[in-house]
Amino acid sequence: MKKLLLVALISLFLIPLQAQEDKPAQRLVVHQRTGEKVFFDLEEEPVTTFDKGNLVIKTSKTTVIYLLENVQKYTYEGVSTGIEQPAVAPGNLLVRQNNEMMTIDGLKDDALVEIYSADGKLLQSTHAKQKQTTVLSLQNYSPGTYIINAGGASFKFVKQ
Repeated sequence: MKKLLLVALISLFLIPLQAQEDKPAQRLVVHQRTGEKVFFDLEEEPVTTFDKGNLVIKTSKTTVIYLLENVQKYTYEGVSTGIEQPAVAPGNLLVRQNNEMMTIDGLKDDALVEIYSADGKLLQSTHAKQKQTTVLSLQNYSPGTYIINAGGASFKFVKQ
């Protein structure tokens, strides 16, 4: 019975350790030109600054100074940026406008296209069709500034 209780207690302590291993470590990584990598846990809240040709990283535990000429790059691991690829085809969008309509070419299939007023009200919404020009009617809009969000790319336009 004591062995069973001991095994159960040990198992309870190992479960959280296993769960932590599945989650990627969130850390700042300094890649040096020598190929060496130095890791700083984000839990230590590293602050990165530049001073007189140096990269200075200060954490809650230490301060480390690197000559910039010895640093290849620095990156963050295990951190989601929340940035997604826009629904724009390779290359640029081609946008044409007159006072009656706007046409947009270069969007991926089913990309969301929206027109907003200057105060943020959604006025029109449609989805791009594959290999077709997206046409937006501007006839019912009064003169003013509007915002288009097309496949994740945003820009302003003025209707005269």
